Amino acid sequence: MIIAQLLLPGASEYERKSQRIDFASLAAEHDVRLGEIANADIVHIYAPHDFDPKAVRDIGLPYVSNARPKARRFRKSVQPHRLVTPLKETAETFIPEAVDEIYFGNPAVRQPGSRATVGSYRRRAANNLIEQTAARIHRFRDDVDWLLFDAPPSPSDLRGVDAWADPSVDEDDFDGFVAEAIAAGTAVIGSRTAINAQRLEKGRTGMLAPPRDPNEWTHAILTTLFKQEFRHTKVAAAQQTASKFRPRHRARALTQLYESILQ
Repeated sequence: MIIAQLLLPGASEYERKSQRIDFASLAAEHDVRLGEIANADIVHIYAPHDFDPKAVRDIGLPYVSNARPKARRFRKSVQPHRLVTPLKETAETFIPEAVDEIYFGNPAVRQPGSRATVGSYRRRAANNLIEQTAARIHRFRDDVDWLLFDAPPSPSDLRGVDAWADPSVDEDDFDGFVAEAIAAGTAVIGSRTAINAQRLEKGRTGMLAPPRDPNEWTHAILTTLFKQEFRHTKVAAAQQTASKFRPRHRARALTQLYESILQ
Protein backbone atom coordinates (compact mmCIF):
# COMPACT_ATOMS: atom_id res chain seq x y z
CA MET A 1 0.00 0.00 0.00
CA ILE A 2 1.27 3.49 -0.87
CA ILE A 3 0.30 5.91 1.89
CA ALA A 4 0.74 9.64 1.40
CA GLN A 5 0.92 11.87 4.45
CA LEU A 6 0.19 15.59 4.40
CA LEU A 7 1.13 17.62 7.48
CA LEU A 8 -0.66 20.94 7.16
CA PRO A 9 0.54 24.25 8.63
CA GLY A 10 -0.98 24.91 12.03
CA ALA A 11 -1.43 21.24 12.92
CA SER A 12 -1.35 20.61 16.67
CA GLU A 13 1.57 19.00 18.47
CA TYR A 14 -0.62 15.93 18.87
CA GLU A 15 -1.06 15.66 15.10
CA ARG A 16 2.63 16.35 14.49
CA LYS A 17 3.77 13.60 16.81
CA SER A 18 1.14 11.24 15.38
CA GLN A 19 2.46 11.84 11.87
CA ARG A 20 6.04 11.09 12.94
CA ILE A 21 5.06 7.92 14.77
CA ASP A 22 2.77 6.74 11.96
CA PHE A 23 5.50 7.24 9.37
CA ALA A 24 7.99 5.21 11.39
CA SER A 25 5.64 2.37 12.30
CA LEU A 26 3.85 2.02 8.94
CA ALA A 27 7.00 2.29 6.82
CA ALA A 28 8.08 -1.17 7.94
CA GLU A 29 5.39 -2.76 5.76
CA HIS A 30 4.14 -0.01 3.44
CA ASP A 31 5.45 2.71 1.15
CA VAL A 32 4.85 5.87 3.18
CA ARG A 33 5.53 9.26 1.62
CA LEU A 34 5.40 12.62 3.35
CA GLY A 35 4.11 15.47 1.18
CA GLU A 36 3.98 13.40 -2.04
CA ILE A 37 0.59 12.15 -3.20
CA ALA A 38 1.43 11.11 -6.78
CA ASN A 39 0.56 7.42 -7.33
CA ALA A 40 -0.56 7.00 -3.70
CA ASP A 41 -3.43 4.70 -2.78
CA ILE A 42 -4.67 6.77 0.15
CA VAL A 43 -3.83 10.05 1.85
CA HIS A 44 -3.71 10.77 5.57
CA ILE A 45 -3.98 14.47 6.41
CA TYR A 46 -2.78 15.78 9.77
CA ALA A 47 -4.49 19.13 10.04
CA PRO A 48 -5.61 21.98 12.28
CA HIS A 49 -9.34 22.32 12.93
CA ASP A 50 -11.27 23.88 10.03
CA PHE A 51 -8.29 23.72 7.71
CA ASP A 52 -8.19 25.50 4.35
CA PRO A 53 -10.23 23.50 1.81
CA LYS A 54 -7.67 24.41 -0.87
CA ALA A 55 -5.43 21.76 0.71
CA VAL A 56 -7.74 19.01 -0.59
CA ARG A 57 -9.32 20.72 -3.59
CA ASP A 58 -7.29 18.80 -6.16
CA ILE A 59 -6.43 15.74 -4.11
CA GLY A 60 -8.37 13.25 -6.27
CA LEU A 61 -7.74 10.38 -3.83
CA PRO A 62 -9.52 8.95 -0.80
CA TYR A 63 -8.27 10.61 2.34
CA VAL A 64 -8.69 10.45 6.10
CA SER A 65 -8.17 13.34 8.46
CA ASN A 66 -8.59 14.42 12.06
CA ALA A 67 -10.67 17.44 10.94
CA ARG A 68 -12.94 18.61 8.17
CA PRO A 69 -12.03 21.42 5.80
CA LYS A 70 -13.55 24.79 6.59
CA ALA A 71 -17.03 25.23 5.14
CA ARG A 72 -17.28 27.57 2.17
CA ARG A 73 -20.27 29.52 0.93
CA PHE A 74 -21.68 28.38 -2.39
CA ARG A 75 -18.99 25.71 -2.90
CA LYS A 76 -18.63 22.18 -1.61
CA SER A 77 -15.35 21.07 -0.07
CA VAL A 78 -13.85 17.63 -0.67
CA GLN A 79 -14.69 15.74 2.51
CA PRO A 80 -12.60 13.00 4.16
CA HIS A 81 -13.71 9.41 3.75
CA ARG A 82 -13.29 9.03 7.51
CA LEU A 83 -12.66 11.37 10.39
CA VAL A 84 -10.25 9.87 12.92
CA THR A 85 -9.98 10.60 16.63
CA PRO A 86 -8.21 9.20 19.72
CA LEU A 87 -11.51 9.40 21.61
CA LYS A 88 -13.41 6.14 21.90
CA GLU A 89 -16.98 7.29 22.50
CA THR A 90 -17.65 9.40 19.41
CA ALA A 91 -19.21 8.94 16.00
CA GLU A 92 -15.78 9.30 14.40
CA THR A 93 -13.34 6.47 13.75
CA PHE A 94 -11.28 5.61 16.83
CA ILE A 95 -7.54 5.44 16.21
CA PRO A 96 -5.60 5.00 19.47
CA GLU A 97 -3.02 7.52 20.60
CA ALA A 98 0.60 6.43 20.31
CA VAL A 99 3.78 7.39 22.14
CA ASP A 100 7.24 7.09 20.66
CA GLU A 101 9.09 4.01 21.90
CA ILE A 102 11.87 6.14 23.42
CA TYR A 103 9.52 7.16 26.24
CA PHE A 104 8.99 3.60 27.45
CA GLY A 105 11.33 1.82 29.80
CA ASN A 106 12.16 1.58 33.45
CA PRO A 107 11.54 5.02 34.97
CA ALA A 108 14.43 6.63 36.78
CA VAL A 109 13.95 6.95 40.52
CA ARG A 110 14.23 10.59 41.49
CA GLN A 111 16.28 11.29 44.58
CA PRO A 112 14.51 13.37 47.23
CA GLY A 113 15.47 17.02 46.95
CA SER A 114 14.84 20.23 48.80
CA ARG A 115 12.31 21.37 46.18
CA ALA A 116 9.41 19.65 44.43
CA THR A 117 8.96 20.18 40.70
CA VAL A 118 5.97 20.15 38.38
CA GLY A 119 6.35 20.24 34.61
CA SER A 120 3.95 21.31 31.86
CA TYR A 121 4.00 21.98 28.15
CA ARG A 122 3.41 25.70 27.70
CA ARG A 123 0.25 26.80 25.83
CA ARG A 124 -1.18 30.29 25.86
CA ALA A 125 -4.69 29.12 26.71
CA ALA A 126 -3.48 27.49 29.93
CA ASN A 127 -1.35 30.40 31.18
CA ASN A 128 -4.06 31.94 33.34
CA LEU A 129 -4.85 28.69 35.14
CA ILE A 130 -1.15 28.03 35.73
CA GLU A 131 -0.57 31.51 37.15
CA GLN A 132 -3.57 31.34 39.47
CA THR A 133 -2.74 27.83 40.66
CA ALA A 134 0.94 28.65 41.21
CA ALA A 135 -0.04 31.68 43.30
CA ARG A 136 -2.25 29.53 45.51
CA ILE A 137 0.41 26.84 45.89
CA HIS A 138 2.90 29.43 47.08
CA ARG A 139 0.53 30.50 49.84
CA PHE A 140 1.06 27.07 51.40
CA ARG A 141 4.49 26.01 50.16
CA ASP A 142 7.65 27.84 49.16
CA ASP A 143 9.42 24.72 47.90
CA VAL A 144 7.51 24.00 44.68
CA ASP A 145 8.77 24.94 41.22
CA TRP A 146 6.56 24.80 38.12
CA LEU A 147 8.67 24.31 34.99
CA LEU A 148 7.14 25.26 31.63
CA PHE A 149 8.53 23.64 28.48
CA ASP A 150 8.35 25.50 25.18
CA ALA A 151 9.17 22.35 23.19
CA PRO A 152 7.78 18.82 23.48
CA PRO A 153 9.34 17.24 26.59
CA SER A 154 11.96 14.55 26.18
CA PRO A 155 11.92 11.37 28.29
CA SER A 156 14.60 12.89 30.54
CA ASP A 157 12.49 16.05 30.93
CA LEU A 158 9.52 13.99 32.09
CA ARG A 159 11.58 11.84 34.44
CA GLY A 160 13.28 14.94 35.82
CA VAL A 161 10.13 16.29 37.47
CA ASP A 162 8.13 14.94 40.40
CA ALA A 163 4.83 15.33 38.56
CA TRP A 164 3.64 16.27 35.09
CA ALA A 165 0.61 18.54 34.73
CA ASP A 166 -1.68 19.14 31.76
CA PRO A 167 -3.83 22.18 32.68
CA SER A 168 -5.71 22.24 29.37
CA VAL A 169 -8.90 24.29 29.24
CA ASP A 170 -10.20 23.16 25.84
CA GLU A 171 -11.75 19.79 24.99
CA ASP A 172 -9.99 19.90 21.63
CA ASP A 173 -6.55 20.35 23.20
CA PHE A 174 -4.70 17.02 23.04
CA ASP A 175 -1.23 18.58 23.40
CA GLY A 176 -0.57 17.97 27.09
CA PHE A 177 1.87 15.02 26.66
CA VAL A 178 0.03 13.08 29.35
CA ALA A 179 0.50 9.79 27.49
CA GLU A 180 4.24 10.40 27.26
CA ALA A 181 4.41 11.08 30.99
CA ILE A 182 2.55 7.84 31.72
CA ALA A 183 4.96 5.89 29.52
CA ALA A 184 7.93 7.57 31.22
CA GLY A 185 6.68 6.59 34.67
CA THR A 186 5.92 10.10 35.92
CA ALA A 187 2.94 11.00 38.12
CA VAL A 188 0.30 12.98 36.21
CA ILE A 189 -2.31 15.60 36.97
CA GLY A 190 -4.60 16.46 34.07
CA SER A 191 -7.62 18.61 33.40
CA ARG A 192 -10.79 16.57 33.34
CA THR A 193 -11.24 16.64 29.58
CA ALA A 194 -12.48 13.67 27.59
CA ILE A 195 -9.01 12.81 26.31
CA ASN A 196 -7.39 13.00 29.75
CA ALA A 197 -10.16 11.01 31.40
CA GLN A 198 -9.48 8.31 28.82
CA ARG A 199 -5.69 8.54 29.16
CA LEU A 200 -5.89 8.38 32.96
CA GLU A 201 -8.57 5.68 33.14
CA LYS A 202 -11.09 8.11 34.68
CA GLY A 203 -8.65 9.03 37.43
CA ARG A 204 -7.40 5.55 38.34
CA THR A 205 -3.91 6.18 36.98
CA GLY A 206 -3.56 9.89 37.71
CA MET A 207 -5.29 12.90 39.20
CA LEU A 208 -8.04 14.67 37.26
CA ALA A 209 -8.93 18.26 38.13
CA PRO A 210 -11.69 20.51 36.76
CA PRO A 211 -10.50 22.85 33.99
CA ARG A 212 -10.29 26.53 35.05
CA ASP A 213 -10.53 25.72 38.78
CA PRO A 214 -7.25 26.80 40.43
CA ASN A 215 -8.39 25.74 43.90
CA GLU A 216 -8.97 22.14 42.82
CA TRP A 217 -5.76 22.22 40.82
CA THR A 218 -3.83 23.37 43.88
CA HIS A 219 -5.23 20.48 45.89
CA ALA A 220 -4.46 17.95 43.13
CA ILE A 221 -0.86 19.10 42.69
CA LEU A 222 -0.02 19.26 46.39
CA THR A 223 -1.60 15.85 47.00
CA THR A 224 0.39 14.31 44.17
CA LEU A 225 3.66 15.94 45.21
CA PHE A 226 3.59 15.39 48.95
CA LYS A 227 1.53 12.26 49.58
CA GLN A 228 4.15 9.73 48.57
CA GLU A 229 2.03 6.60 48.91
CA PHE A 230 -0.78 8.20 46.89
CA ARG A 231 1.61 9.15 44.08
CA HIS A 232 3.28 5.75 44.01
CA THR A 233 -0.11 4.02 43.79
CA LYS A 234 -1.14 6.13 40.81
CA VAL A 235 2.18 5.64 39.02
CA ALA A 236 2.09 1.87 39.57
CA ALA A 237 -1.44 1.69 38.16
CA ALA A 238 -0.41 3.83 35.20
CA GLN A 239 2.51 1.54 34.40
CA GLN A 240 0.07 -1.36 34.09
CA THR A 241 -1.83 0.51 31.34
CA ALA A 242 1.06 2.26 29.56
CA SER A 243 1.30 -0.40 26.85
CA LYS A 244 -1.96 0.86 25.33
CA PHE A 245 0.12 3.70 23.88
CA ARG A 246 2.55 1.44 22.02
CA PRO A 247 2.82 2.49 18.35
CA ARG A 248 1.96 -1.00 17.10
CA HIS A 249 -1.66 -0.66 18.27
CA ARG A 250 -2.14 2.56 16.33
CA ALA A 251 -0.39 1.18 13.25
CA ARG A 252 -2.66 -1.87 13.25
CA ALA A 253 -5.79 0.29 13.52
CA LEU A 254 -4.64 2.61 10.74
CA THR A 255 -3.81 -0.27 8.42
CA GLN A 256 -7.24 -1.79 8.96
CA LEU A 257 -8.86 1.59 8.33
CA TYR A 258 -6.97 2.22 5.10
CA GLU A 259 -7.68 -1.27 3.79
CA SER A 260 -11.40 -0.94 4.58
CA ILE A 261 -11.58 2.25 2.51
CA LEU A 262 -9.66 0.77 -0.43
CA GLN A 263 -11.69 -2.44 -0.67
